[in-house]
This record gives sequence, structure tokens and C-alpha cells, in this order.
Amino acid sequence: MILVLGGTYDSRKLVEGILEQGKQVIYSSVTDYNVGSLPEDAGLRVRVGAMDEAGMAALIEDQGVTCLVDATHPYAKEVSLNAIAACEAAGIVYLRMERKRMADDGETTLGFSDYDAMVDYLLTQEGQVLLTTGSRQLEAYDRLPKDRLVVRVLPTAKVLSKCEALGYNPKRIIAMQGPFSYEMNTAMMAQYKIRFLTTKDSGVVGGVDEKIQAARDMGVKVLYIKRPDIRYPRVAGDVSETLGLLASEDLR
Repeated sequence: MILVLGGTYDSRKLVEGILEQGKQVIYSSVTDYNVGSLPEDAGLRVRVGAMDEAGMAALIEDQGVTCLVDATHPYAKEVSLNAIAACEAAGIVYLRMERKRMADDGETTLGFSDYDAMVDYLLTQEGQVLLTTGSRQLEAYDRLPKDRLVVRVLPTAKVLSKCEALGYNPKRIIAMQGPFSYEMNTAMMAQYKIRFLTTKDSGVVGGVDEKIQAARDMGVKVLYIKRPDIRYPRVAGDVSETLGLLASEDLR
């Protein structure tokens, strides 16, 4: 039995591939978002809800899990650390499916360890900033003048209420559901005369490539939050590589 910790698009593609290999899978996600898009298969079980280390250990033991694939979001640090510890305690294989990381080239892209460091940098610069790090992190930008910021967030009542409470003018809120194409990104940057764009290192599946290419072509500097520094016991780069390892005796 293989346990896949998911919640991402590529984790669902991974599940499809594992089932095609004839293996049984437990797919675990914190929320039921997009769970309905999983294939109907007798070899698949779905679990929804958060788990701590003890919960993962119990699931591993109860279901006879022999391998755990951590395909969670690149910033889900606590989940990954709990999974590593649970696998070590149970003596089973842990495999991280890790999206390719961004490179800090010192020109188009600049990486920062946290939001405070990013904001410190922006305070030394001039120009409009497009925020694409999500509504949960909006408070991190409070030290910056609101007339420099344009926020791109999900179009929900809760998120828009938060933007209003933090003092964002409606004309500086882009409330849209992604993913965003290269053309859409360039249009937004041109419309708001953007000089800087903030993002996370979410990988190709997270739409980062489209943002970076658009920024390069528009002369916009990309500022990104680096991923958590985690020592994964074993790492695969994408769905194809992960499936290859799961089919290999070398993994055991």
C-alpha cells in the first residue's frame, strides 16, 4: 500500500500513474479541494483532513503502508517533517516529489528567506509592486505604502473583506482565479506599470514559469520567498521520475 500526501495537481496525476501500475493507493489531503477529480478505482482510498505525526504513524500501521510519497505543496513544511518522522519510526520508505526550484540570478529573480527581508528590500526601491503570494500573507506587506501595491487574490467575499480591512483600494485589487497565462500576466504588469512582482517558489505547476517569463519581457524584477530548508531522505523531481522509482526495486 502506498500513501500519497497530496492536495496539489501533480499529486493527483501521480495517483493516476500509481493506479496504472496496479498498486493500491491511499490519497490523503487536508481539504477536499479537487478530490472529486480523482479517478474512480477499486485500488484507491481517499482520506480528507489534517494529520500530525501520530496520525500519520497510526494510518501507516493500520493500513499496512509500505511507502509514503510526499507530494504536498513546497511550503507545507510541518506536514513534510511529520511525514519524515513517521516513516523513520515505522521503518518504511519516504519519497519526496519535489518540483524544480527557482534560481536567484541576482537580476530578474531575487530570493529572500522571509517576508521581512523582502519588504526591507522593497523599502529601498521605488516603483509599483504586484503581490501574488496570496491573501494569507497580506499583513507581511503592511510596512509598504498601499499606493505602491497591487494585490492579486482569489475572488471570494472573505478575501475581499480582508483586503478592504487592510486598507486596499478596490482599484488596486485584482480578484481572479488562476492559473494565469503569459499574456494575462503581461497585460496586468502593463496596466499597473509594475516594476516588482512578489511570488513563492511554487514550481511549474504553480504557474511560476509564466510569471517569470512575463516579468523578464516586461522588465519587471521577480522577488520570491525561498522554500523551507528541509533535508528530505529521498527526492524525485516530477511525476514521471517518481513513478519510475516506485516501479523500481532500487527504492526498497
